[in-house]
Amino acid sequence: MRFRDAEVACRSCQQLYPAGELDRYFWCHDCRRAVRRLGARWGRAVGLAASLAVAAYVLIRYYLILDVRLSDQLLPLYFLMLVITYVLTSRIAVAVVQGIYRARGGARPNSRPDDAAG
Repeated sequence: MRFRDAEVACRSCQQLYPAGELDRYFWCHDCRRAVRRLGARWGRAVGLAASLAVAAYVLIRYYLILDVRLSDQLLPLYFLMLVITYVLTSRIAVAVVQGIYRARGGARPNSRPDDAAG
């Protein structure tokens, strides 16, 4: 019997799958998709919060404290800065959240096959 033919439990949901269907961390397709979805949700939230924080800093710093009006020629650069902030922080947050859930061993800690059976 080869290892790829053996049935192995997914480390997240504990359901049995052929070893060839699991990834190198022994996670099934559904659990990987759940972690990716969760990471994307957190990534978007963190990216939006960071972009809003940078925008608030620019507005408060230049408009309220220094009373300097931003040039219309530099306005596209400020928007570019916000987009870059969003993209970078969201990707970092996605990687961190996925790493945390993989290290903890579960994307859905309350979903067990025994619970569904009743």
